Amino acid sequence: MKKIITLAFCSIVFLFSACKTEPDSKAVKKEVLNIHDKLMMDGEKVVKNKMKLDSVLKSDQIKSTEDSLKVADLINRLNKADEDMMDWMHFFKDDFKGKNEQEDLDYYKSQMVKVRLVEDGYIKVTRASDSVLKVYKVTPGGKMEMGHHKH
Repeated sequence: MKKIITLAFCSIVFLFSACKTEPDSKAVKKEVLNIHDKLMMDGEKVVKNKMKLDSVLKSDQIKSTEDSLKVADLINRLNKADEDMMDWMHFFKDDFKGKNEQEDLDYYKSQMVKVRLVEDGYIKVTRASDSVLKVYKVTPGGKMEMGHHKH
């Protein structure tokens, strides 16, 4: 009985593994481009948050050198995230043609890893900048309450 169960289990595993197909290069390329499109919208928020933080930095809201340095560092991180996106876009070959399907697939998979790193950077720096902007009472619409920040 154990042999029959083991055999049945192995057969099921084999069938599922045989049915598992790896995506082709066109599908991976499409996913990379979809992530790129989303990042273009996220990039607008990165730039807006940088401008808002720059305004906070120049205002009288920041009362300590330490807070000024933290905001300036966050602005630098926003700039870096934006530069990383620009670098990725500069080197990405939308019309990549390898010698065969596997080379195309390998290229687009490598681009998927790179664009996901850019996406991760955007997510982290946007969350951090959103939190700091809330502390300084900067609303998402870009309006600033110029009240004084209390610690």
